[in-house]
Amino acid sequence: MIKAIWKDPFFLAGFLFIFALISFSFYHHFVMNNEIYENQIIYEGITPVDRAPFEPSSKYWFGSDRMGADLFYQIISGAKYTLGVAFAASFLRLFLSFFAGILLLSAGKVLPFIKGLGQSFYYIPSALLILFIVGPIVTAEQITFWEKAFFQIMLMVLIAVPNTAILIKEEINLIQRNEFITSAKLMGGSRVRILFKHVMPHLWPRLVLMYVQQVIAVLLLLAHLGILGVFFGGTIYREYGMEFLIPASVSNEWSGLLGGYYAQLRLAPWLVFFPVLSFAAVIMAFNFMAEGIKRAGDQLPGRKKVKKREKGKEESVSCESFVFLTERKIG
Repeated sequence: MIKAIWKDPFFLAGFLFIFALISFSFYHHFVMNNEIYENQIIYEGITPVDRAPFEPSSKYWFGSDRMGADLFYQIISGAKYTLGVAFAASFLRLFLSFFAGILLLSAGKVLPFIKGLGQSFYYIPSALLILFIVGPIVTAEQITFWEKAFFQIMLMVLIAVPNTAILIKEEINLIQRNEFITSAKLMGGSRVRILFKHVMPHLWPRLVLMYVQQVIAVLLLLAHLGILGVFFGGTIYREYGMEFLIPASVSNEWSGLLGGYYAQLRLAPWLVFFPVLSFAAVIMAFNFMAEGIKRAGDQLPGRKKVKKREKGKEESVSCESFVFLTERKIG
């Protein structure tokens, strides 16, 4: 399975894009000292010819904001935070959901109640729920950056655990319907041995795909929170002109750039376009990786094509398509 994934061109294309982006972000942080070029006025000789915000050009690839800060390097600087949050939150979601899903196997009569509770999260927008809970906290000055970040990550994790745990439990139930599981039970295998010896080898591919899908879900959630003014690590407010304040992120993570620059959409539309484009490009890369994992799963033993006859004609059909329960909404 692992070798098949690394040979798939879709997975490689997505992985190389994400790896290059993260590598450049860390290079900018450690080698370039996280420096973001700022210049409010462009001169030709001693004559000013233009002032910030600057449009995208050969000098400012993504343009600049009202203070003259280069948007391209802001996006590069914030990539490590945005993707880091997505990776960490998705791992914790899957880790907690895995053990919760195993516990649900023995839930018995309580299971319908738990399923009903989990399904209720389908109808509650996660971004709004987090906004109501985290909103007063992200603007509090007495709470540190990392305390706010930890609280936000844990809330993004816990809000998705009920549904993801139910999906993992259903995936395990599907695997346990196979004949080799029944044989292992008849031979006296314990539940723990059956789980780790027989179920886990078939569950791993599903968990890997689930993880990539969770990363996509967290990125979408971050983008929605950015529009609502809830930024990773906290939100501060800066003066914009003489009339009102605009939210700003204490880091350059992408949801902060998206939400902070939304007020300047009419003045400089590229300030919103490029953060949105960054989210879209990264989500597309992860979708490529998910597609690569599915294609690799189709090559597993037991998923080969067989022949059947129908009305005198021989045609090729698939024994079992590599379609997971995790393709439902996961939060």
